[in-house]
Amino acid sequence: MSIELYNPFDSTLESLEYTQEKDKGIDLPSGAGPGYSAPIKDADGNVVGAKALAWTQEGKKLLSIYIARGAPGRDHRADVIEFARQLRSLLLS
Repeated sequence: MSIELYNPFDSTLESLEYTQEKDKGIDLPSGAGPGYSAPIKDADGNVVGAKALAWTQEGKKLLSIYIARGAPGRDHRADVIEFARQLRSLLLS
């Protein structure tokens, strides 16, 4: 598991939108966004985890959360979304 905060985040909202499209990311639910979650795949295309990126409205701060090769049977996407929801108010305010 990896959690990183970029403050300031030195990119643009357009680059985040491009990254979301490339990752085939799904918007975070209300209260956890703006941001998205996406699967993490291994070299063979198997899903081995999930990631979430969350940012401030103006894109000045970015929070990234990665869970790879986590516990079997866990819903890693649900886990990263919950981490993003919980950490948003602490790290991105």
